[in-house]
Amino acid sequence: MLSIRSIRLANFGPFKGEQRIEVPAASGVSIIYGENMRGKTTLLNAIRYALFGKVITRGASQMALHQIGNWEAAKDGIYGFKVVLEFEHEASSYELTREHRPRAGIAVPQSDIDYQQDCFLRKNGDVLSPDARDAAIARIMPETVSRFFLFDGELLQQYEELLHNESDMGRSIKEAIERILGVPVLTNGRLDLTELAKDAQKREAKAAQKNQKTQTLGNQHEALLVQRDGQQQEVDRLKGEMESLRLNKAALEDQMRKTQRTKGLLDDRQRLEDAITVAEAKLREKEDRRKELLTMAWKGLLTGRIAQIRVALEQDLRALRDRYQRAVISSDVVGKLREALKAGECSTCGNDLSAAASERLAKLIADGETNEDHVLLEAGIQELDRRITALKQSEAGSGVEVLQEIQNAIDDLRIEKASAEDSLADIREQTKDLDETEVRRLYSDFEKTVSELTILQLGVKKQEEALRTANDNISKVEAEMAKFSDIDLGTERARKEMCESLRTLFAAAVDAYRERLRARVERDATSLFVKLTSEPEYTALSINDSYGLTIVHEDGSQIPVRSAGAEHIVALSLMGALQRNAPLSGPIVMDSPFGRLDDVHTTKVVQALSSMADQVMLLVYESELNPTQARNQLQGSLRKEYRIARLTARHSELQSIV
Repeated sequence: MLSIRSIRLANFGPFKGEQRIEVPAASGVSIIYGENMRGKTTLLNAIRYALFGKVITRGASQMALHQIGNWEAAKDGIYGFKVVLEFEHEASSYELTREHRPRAGIAVPQSDIDYQQDCFLRKNGDVLSPDARDAAIARIMPETVSRFFLFDGELLQQYEELLHNESDMGRSIKEAIERILGVPVLTNGRLDLTELAKDAQKREAKAAQKNQKTQTLGNQHEALLVQRDGQQQEVDRLKGEMESLRLNKAALEDQMRKTQRTKGLLDDRQRLEDAITVAEAKLREKEDRRKELLTMAWKGLLTGRIAQIRVALEQDLRALRDRYQRAVISSDVVGKLREALKAGECSTCGNDLSAAASERLAKLIADGETNEDHVLLEAGIQELDRRITALKQSEAGSGVEVLQEIQNAIDDLRIEKASAEDSLADIREQTKDLDETEVRRLYSDFEKTVSELTILQLGVKKQEEALRTANDNISKVEAEMAKFSDIDLGTERARKEMCESLRTLFAAAVDAYRERLRARVERDATSLFVKLTSEPEYTALSINDSYGLTIVHEDGSQIPVRSAGAEHIVALSLMGALQRNAPLSGPIVMDSPFGRLDDVHTTKVVQALSSMADQVMLLVYESELNPTQARNQLQGSLRKEYRIARLTARHSELQSIV
């Protein structure tokens, strides 16, 4: 078990000069209090730097090391920094020193290349060689599992991804969990047996080549094995690239979550700018139409008079049309009567007209004749039609109603534009100091990574199909070879079958072990969760294949939606369960772990800390965990207290609380 004894800093971050934290040997909890921007996260990074030579932001990307040195010391011409970590492991004492100092001849270093890094590890007073040093650190605290010992409150949020089996972040965390639980030792054994089975196949091919009856099959078998190995190598290469891209995608997703608000502001700004552009274009269109209508607006003043004249003319038109109709009819009747009188016979029955009848017809003709010429009447009708049409156009041309609609639309657009401009001004104020290029680069990199992953996935699918075909062909050839036998071929075939049986058996054993391991993690996480939760109806946690934990109600149903505080408690329960089941153990160093918890949950977590690991270090601010409250709750398990005091904006001092 790794147990920290002291941390010494020299010009690391805000800690100017030489400063030191002593950690008692007895199991328990040590607390370092500090307000925001005083250096709590820096202390966590100091341990990480000593072990792995890197510094990261809160659960995100790696920082440039030349930015870590103390600013005030740099103003005095002192550059670089150093961390010395003293710890014990398996009854041996270690002193790990890692220093970042300017290269010879560099007076004022500007970037990482202007520095060199030195690292020394003493074991029981003896300095180890570089290879022995690296091997010792990798054995005592592998970087791949350090996330379970050195973490902050934000890192705990990532464990929600374990509920999503297809999430890249969830896959990455699952692999890290299995590493801390020792699963890779078993999966590596399975891989070794797979390689032994492949080697046995090659030996079988060689044996078949020695036999004249199976020589052709042996050659074919060997060629197929070579082909399969090449395809397997290509699959492994593509999967390696995919894994690298998945890790990169997970890191980008983590950074995107942290810049989500910034990206939202930038998107809103673009949306508002586009909305204003559209509103301005519509306004120009409406105002042009309004100007056009205003040129005829004067007609609106005459609308009433025009309507009166139009109505009167329409009445005259109707009367004139009646006269025209009568004139046409009368002319037609008189014409027929004249024809009958001239012919002297009735045009209907053909009888001759008597003198009396002719006299009556002459009288009817005289009475039916009019002085109105229907041609003139027709011309009058056309003139009235023209005048009425012109008046109607004058009425429509005034566009009073249309003009009012357009004015209303213009008013609405102006209000919409003004509102968007107000919102845009507010967003521009919020984003004026943002590095937009970096945010947009982040999202561009993410899209590029997703695209490359898609291409690789298609490549892997194609290669795996080819690999399956190759294995099918190998099986067919082996089936043909099995029809022939000699001592050497039989021996190699038996060896191959034994290796394949062992591989299958070992693979099943690994799967069974995984199931038992998950069951133990589920059991221990449940035990810790019940102690931490303030909801008595939540009685258990249920684990999935990715080690994601779901809260279970006392009625047996699962709780699908959880609050941020509940996620935090579940994540802490998982961390504690992993500590109990991992072959590798060490201190838990937590930075601001209570920020998402209420007072009740904070109290329960503090009381359970000593059961999560033998050595716990808390980096908190006092409003997050009140010192008096902590002392009362921890009592005998509280080992040491420190306070990070502010001297200047870039100078903090570690002070022991007696």
